[in-house]
Amino acid sequence: MFLALLALQVLAAPPNTDPFAFLQPSVTVSVDERRQLDRGEPIARVLPGQDLEVAVFAAVPVNIGGDRLVAWMRRIEELKKSAYVLAIGRFSDPPQIEDLDGLALDDEELSEILVCRPGSCGLKLSAVEMTRLQRTAADAGSGWRPKLQQAFRAVVLERVKAYLADGHAALAPYADAGGPLWPATRFASVLGHSVFLTEHLPQFAQYLSRYPRTRTPAPESFVYWSKERLARKAIISATHVSILRSDEPGLPDALVAGEEIFATHYVNASLGITAIMRGQPGAHNYLAYVNRSEVDVLGGMFGGLVRWFMQRRLKAEAANVLQGLRQRLESGEPPPVRPEGSP
Repeated sequence: MFLALLALQVLAAPPNTDPFAFLQPSVTVSVDERRQLDRGEPIARVLPGQDLEVAVFAAVPVNIGGDRLVAWMRRIEELKKSAYVLAIGRFSDPPQIEDLDGLALDDEELSEILVCRPGSCGLKLSAVEMTRLQRTAADAGSGWRPKLQQAFRAVVLERVKAYLADGHAALAPYADAGGPLWPATRFASVLGHSVFLTEHLPQFAQYLSRYPRTRTPAPESFVYWSKERLARKAIISATHVSILRSDEPGLPDALVAGEEIFATHYVNASLGITAIMRGQPGAHNYLAYVNRSEVDVLGGMFGGLVRWFMQRRLKAEAANVLQGLRQRLESGEPPPVRPEGSP
């Protein structure tokens, strides 16, 4: 009878599920890392990267659910405020040139555009964009700087509109170094190496890959631009954010995918996943972040050394960034949107 009662207790006990199982096989959280998380501490580590890719994983326990993450993501300009983010803005639907009023290239970048040519340019631009921007500067005479700033904003707007209409396939190839580099090909590689996503959420991965031409029901999404400090230069980028909710066991309560549309420096393609992983009933949840990016500074003779320094910095900063994100999420609801024209 004792054995029978013991068997019933075992059958009735809740399964000891791994809240991070969704991230496998890309990420496996060790017993020691789980203990570190249960002490309230963040974890961060660099993941194996292929070719020109770098990848990082970070997680921290949180006392919020998916609703809070989604609410803050909708206010991305508030959520991402930090010393690294120099400027940020969310695009209207449909995007307008006025959405980019706060965006500006540095003077050094403006000067670099003047001497750009295919195969040698300080910014990631297509050959057609280089010619167009240089013609604008030449026609403007002594007032070329503000004219070039506005022409660059128009380039950003056109890339975003092209992506929203036909996805990565509509984006012109970068011609800044070597042969043309197609964003669609590079993003397909990054997504293909994000095995946890393609295995556990194949329809969502297909949506990201084939956007907007997919039969998968479209989740909530929007596009934002940002200017963020990284290494020697600030990167201006545009990102497509897609938000997925799920009640299915084993899947995140909320998952947010950040799919890069373009960047002015360093990054050829990038995919960032931010998710609320469900903990045991009555216990805390976990905020997890996985980013995989292809960068153009890992080739050549010193590529290995650059990778070592980059990965060291990523690991050191990822935990701090996630800690700051946790504090913001746990502080309450995001501030309300201010009416247009208010101070």
